[in-house]
Amino acid sequence: MPALKNPKHEKFAQAVALNTPAAQAYRDGWKCSDATAETNGPRLARDAQVTLRIAELREKVAEKADKTFNLTKDKWLERLHGIATKAEDVADFSAATGALREIGKGAAFYAPEEVKHSGTVGLEVLQEAVAKVFGR
Repeated sequence: MPALKNPKHEKFAQAVALNTPAAQAYRDGWKCSDATAETNGPRLARDAQVTLRIAELREKVAEKADKTFNLTKDKWLERLHGIATKAEDVADFSAATGALREIGKGAAFYAPEEVKHSGTVGLEVLQEAVAKVFGR
């Protein structure tokens, strides 16, 4: 995908791809109030073309990081594990917790669990469930 036609949108996408919060990226590009940036930044980040561009730019950044630092996801997770272990050894539990949190993010432990329902729920079953939960 080529750069976005709107230069402000392209600059915004580049900033968000580099992990600048959407509101901050919007504020920097439009010089607006905080309230406007908090509303319009996330909205622009959800725009289909902007979302695609952000994903493409993030992929390019990841590829460049892999080449520059010879860093893969597995190597990154291994390094974080080493950091967590060393931090625990010296009783720096704040650092250990931070490294373990990053491992959890990288391994998608914090991804929402998908629950699928197969079938239908009749009104009686729903009423029974509500009665159980709320005692009514």
